[in-house]
Amino acid sequence: MHIPAAFPLDTPGTVAQAEEDSLTPVLGTAPGIASHPGDTVHLLREERMPLAGVPDCVARTYAVVHRRHGLYTHIYTVLESRRHVRRVTHLRRVLAGEQLATARAWVLAGRHLGRLAF
Repeated sequence: MHIPAAFPLDTPGTVAQAEEDSLTPVLGTAPGIASHPGDTVHLLREERMPLAGVPDCVARTYAVVHRRHGLYTHIYTVLESRRHVRRVTHLRRVLAGEQLATARAWVLAGRHLGRLAF
């Protein structure tokens, strides 16, 4: 599997530090995450994250506002590596309602990183 989008890490819209009242761009879709028409996908953070046995791992964390079965904000971390032929998606947190600012603050505080594995 060829994953050119995973490298390099400099993509527009990546949040590297807290930004007051800035909006993250809305993406149409995100690899490894199921979304439906009406849902909005926001890339919150992208970082290199060496894991056990996966030294070239890239972690992308998204907030997805789902509207299909009620209004919920889900935070996902998607792991990719050039050495693996699959992506691993971790659902990190579920928030009731549209809570993009809360999701962004939670991710910027580093709470999305615990117990990730490929």
